[in-house]
Amino acid sequence: MKLPILFNPASGTSSKDPDALLSPLPEELRKRVEPLPFGPPWDFEPAIAQARRAEGPLFVWGGDGTVHHAAKALIQRGSPVPLAAIPGGSGNGLVRGLRTPLEPAGALRRLLEGRELRMDLPRLDGEPFLNLCGTGFEAAVAHRFDAMPGRGFATYARACWQLWRSWPESRLAWEAQTESMPGEQGRLARIRAAFQGPQPELPEAAWSLCLANLPQYGSGLWIAPGADPTDGALQWATLARPSWFDLLTEAHVLFREGGRTALRHEGRFRQAILRLERPLPWHLDGEPVPERDRAELTVEPRAFRMQVTGACPWT
Repeated sequence: MKLPILFNPASGTSSKDPDALLSPLPEELRKRVEPLPFGPPWDFEPAIAQARRAEGPLFVWGGDGTVHHAAKALIQRGSPVPLAAIPGGSGNGLVRGLRTPLEPAGALRRLLEGRELRMDLPRLDGEPFLNLCGTGFEAAVAHRFDAMPGRGFATYARACWQLWRSWPESRLAWEAQTESMPGEQGRLARIRAAFQGPQPELPEAAWSLCLANLPQYGSGLWIAPGADPTDGALQWATLARPSWFDLLTEAHVLFREGGRTALRHEGRFRQAILRLERPLPWHLDGEPVPERDRAELTVEPRAFRMQVTGACPWT
């Protein structure tokens, strides 16, 4: 019995060629897997059953949306096998956060040679997500992007441009069990922390608010560099609306893992109820979900099985 590789031919910005995916692999690895075209209405049951019989992970070759649907199907069945995500979308935020190679054939090989990671499973009002969820500007962009023709970074950037000036800040009210951010090690880090002062409180207002299990939006943008999918907590990160000057001098810092910018503020909590001054759009792993003015965020520690490569920094 071969391990299934589900792929959606319609997702992402480039076509998916199963022969090109498998041809670089050694013969013994090619014999272990079987690419299967897939798409709506998202019936994962046959592929999950095949992966269980093959005693291995369920491979999904696609973007964050396809991976999100696969994760939900596995969660509904009690995570009987790990999920192995092969990058095939336009942003690939989840696989980038897990440090999976971005070249699909290389990712497949490293995942076949990889290991299982027990990840935290966060939920928004009971709905699970793996990478991140959010509201405000970033969710408005997700809704606009979903309605636009075409995919890829250029389309996403156009959606951002259309909403950048007009999207307003919103006031927030929290009931949360907060958690301290981990401190950096070393003498210079302690000196820097002393000058920076106490860690930020939960934000009372936000233009864009992200709740992150992993550190990347996708396309190389590090929204929550300190996020850890094994610590039983979520990292919140707010982005201030950038001015023209900020776009020229600060925005590029968000594309460096260790970059520091006044545009981004971060903190951590284990569970929270968040109330907003008006109903706002939300997203789960970049997938648009309905507006709400109240959200409950919870985390189930180490409740999801994820196949990762040796480059993944968490154990």
